Amino acid sequence: MMKVTLINPPASSGYPQPPMGLIQIASVIEKKGFSVNIIDANLLNLQPPDILPFLEGTDVLGLTAMTPTVSGAMAIAGEVKNIRPEMPVILGGPHATMLSNETMDTTQDIDILVIGEAEVSFPQLLSAIEKTGSVADVPGIIWEKDGELIENPPAESPGDLDSLPFLAYHLIPIEKYRPHPPHGRALPFAVLITSRGCPYNCAYCSKPVFGRKFRAQSPGRVVDEITDLQSKYGVKEIAFYDDVFTLDKKRVYAISEEIVKRGLKVIWSCETRVNLVDKELLTMMKKAGCYSISYGLESGNQAILDTINKNTTLEEAEEAVRSTREAGIHAIRYFMIGSPGETPETIQQTINLAKRLNLGFAQFSITTPFPGTELYDLYIKNGGRSDIPWEDYIYAGSGEGSAPVFESDALKRADIVSWEKRAYRDFYLRPSYIWQRILSCKSLGDIKVNLNGLSMLLSSIRSAKKGT
Repeated sequence: MMKVTLINPPASSGYPQPPMGLIQIASVIEKKGFSVNIIDANLLNLQPPDILPFLEGTDVLGLTAMTPTVSGAMAIAGEVKNIRPEMPVILGGPHATMLSNETMDTTQDIDILVIGEAEVSFPQLLSAIEKTGSVADVPGIIWEKDGELIENPPAESPGDLDSLPFLAYHLIPIEKYRPHPPHGRALPFAVLITSRGCPYNCAYCSKPVFGRKFRAQSPGRVVDEITDLQSKYGVKEIAFYDDVFTLDKKRVYAISEEIVKRGLKVIWSCETRVNLVDKELLTMMKKAGCYSISYGLESGNQAILDTINKNTTLEEAEEAVRSTREAGIHAIRYFMIGSPGETPETIQQTINLAKRLNLGFAQFSITTPFPGTELYDLYIKNGGRSDIPWEDYIYAGSGEGSAPVFESDALKRADIVSWEKRAYRDFYLRPSYIWQRILSCKSLGDIKVNLNGLSMLLSSIRSAKKGT
């Protein structure tokens, strides 16, 4: 039996999340009869040289990466090739799909790229390697022959998401993962992605793997997996990481009804858009254990929202937050600072909106034009650097490195970083907000989450002082 080791490369994350792509593909190839091992270097804080002892008996190495972590993936590939040059090294994930030629041109240590969703192509690729070694007929891959890159025809996407096996949580130490505050009220914690694809056209977003077409698991299939997670691992909290969890409101209502019908004791959170909720749905979600919804508002200025193609209004945002709060669910808002056209005045409008909405939690990030997005194209068109190291494509809150930002006469990089820190201080250090957080603590879990959040806030403020 061929043994496959899948590796999630290291990243600068204080709260590593389960490597969803790897545990999904692991479940598929395990079902096909391959032996699978997962190494989450991000969780275990392993650097590339540390990986080698974990590869004993491995026949094929699979790596995943987003743009900020692809250099780490390549470093791991290099370490492996120095010791086992004959071992096939395969890279998949968003970066490989989005920047395939650039990736293959950068390194000789990656043998094959898997493009897009891998549930169909990756098992076929492993079978081809095991049986004949020829990959010429495997769909959805890019490989090299005689110094020339060959792109095979695309693979089919999984048509029926219900047919996918449950995520292979048995291959990772589920008890070691901790969600980012303000989540994490009950442990153990697990993540589920129950749908794929987003039809919206936000300028800061790319959809290299799942695309635009929305596909979803049925309500019964979703709740079956929750039941399985509870029975096998004692999971008490679920985070749904679907791009737009409530795009199909009837499906989410049915999921909530099924959770209640089965009497499952689970709390959960999700992410969606402000124009995709209503009072009836929110009431049912709360009844089923939903305690938190994250909305991407991005800006308190309508012109900025229009520039980034958000296709929502400030009125919709205020109504969604009000309805969410009335349903007894925490509303978390994501805001972006430094978008094209931003000025000190528009940033202040964003901070003012966050205060006015009386949010429980708000996250402020610096607008970062990632490769493959409309914002990136605009950044390059306006004279931005195209030679930025991939590992610097992180949200530029630290003010360090060369992460791309939209500078202007009104806002330079240092100004944008300073405004982000100010937004956190102005929002979280209000006496009324501090008193609100104290009153909201109803359990030990609430106290722990708030203390973790306080620690993160103080760390952010300290870093701001160092940079001024």
